[in-house]
This record gives sequence, structure tokens and C-alpha cells, in this order.
Amino acid sequence: MISIIIPVLNEEKRLANLLRELKQLDDRVPFEIIVVDGGSQDQTVEVAKKFVTVYQVKQANRGVQLKFGVKKSSGDILWFLHSDSVIKDYQQALSQIQKAVDNPCYSAGYFKLAFDSSEFFFRYLAKTSNLRAKYLGLIFGDQGLFTTRKQYDQAGGFETIPLMEDWRLSRKLRKQGKFCPLSLTITTSSRRFRKGKIRTHLKMHRIKLLYLLGVSPDKLAKRYYK
Repeated sequence: MISIIIPVLNEEKRLANLLRELKQLDDRVPFEIIVVDGGSQDQTVEVAKKFVTVYQVKQANRGVQLKFGVKKSSGDILWFLHSDSVIKDYQQALSQIQKAVDNPCYSAGYFKLAFDSSEFFFRYLAKTSNLRAKYLGLIFGDQGLFTTRKQYDQAGGFETIPLMEDWRLSRKLRKQGKFCPLSLTITTSSRRFRKGKIRTHLKMHRIKLLYLLGVSPDKLAKRYYK
């Protein structure tokens, strides 16, 4: 079974569409949906409860939420999905994930990233993100990381940190085997760039550089969410 784990925070406008799509799937590939809320101040929890059971943690911390989601899940395959992500064919996604993890040479996999904007900047961003995953072994959360529970446990799982939790886990998983790039595209929102595309892009690179220089994820999170 595939456990689809979705960390959320103030996602009332987007979450319903994703959950509605998932709940309409048949059981050719068995799956469960795990939603973990990090203290939303809007109607996210109420929206999610219309579709699934919602787990709540006290702090808005992606590492904590993801780790808790795994703890509450029962599948032998783990798929981590953002609430603002869109895949045209979720049924095919489940089938491709199951097929990929059956190959013992793969420790994890990811989807081809795209943004909900056709602007050159976002096409460039998606292209470089896909190259980063392929050649550097770094899968970020919006690329739909999936792995087996066995590989996840062997890598030590998500750390309870507010930022870079996907970086750390993907690096550990890459040491255990190759990554499988699926042919399907996962489209993510460009909303984080509303305050300025170049400014936000440079800010993200600055965060990554500071992380490589040894700045703690807690301090980086304060900069990132400022």
C-alpha cells in the first residue's frame, strides 16, 4: 500500500481540490491519505476533515509534520506530496510509483517538476530543479519524493527541523541507491515568488549557501519565512 503523506499549513484554498482528486481514485493500487496540520489559522483542518482524518501537531514544522505522518501511516511505500501540487493522472502516478520501487536498484524517486506559469523564468527554474535531482541527488518537497518504508527507515527518516528536511533525507537516500525519475509531471504553485521572482530566487540560493556553510535549519527558517 502507498501512504500519501501531506503536510499542511493554512491551505484551505488548495487542499480540497487535491483531496477530492485522490478520493476519486479506485483501489487498483491500494493507498491511504495522511494529512498532518501544523497549526493552521484558517479553515484547513475543517476542509480536510470532509475527506480524511486529520492529524495535528502543535508547531508549524515540516520535519515534525512529515515524521509524524510516517508514524501514523501503514503503507510499505511512502509518497510525500505538497497540497499545492497537481498531477494530471493520479491513478497513473500510483502505478508508476509502485513499479519504480519494485526495482531494487532504486532507493527513491521523484516527478518531473513544472510550475503553473509558462514564463521563461519558471521554465528555467523547473529545468534546473530536475537536473539537480538527477545529477546531484537532491529532491525537494515539491518534486513528489517517494520511497519505501524500508529505505526511509534505513536513511533515518525525516529530521524534526523546520527547513532543509527534504535536502537531508534525499542525500541519505541517494547514498543507498539510484533515484528513479518518473515520466509524469508534477505542477507546483508559483505563489512563493509573488514578492519578486529574482529576489525570491536569490533568497533561496542564499539559504542553501548558508546551510552549506553550517548555519542551523532553525536560523535558516527564520530567514526563509521572514
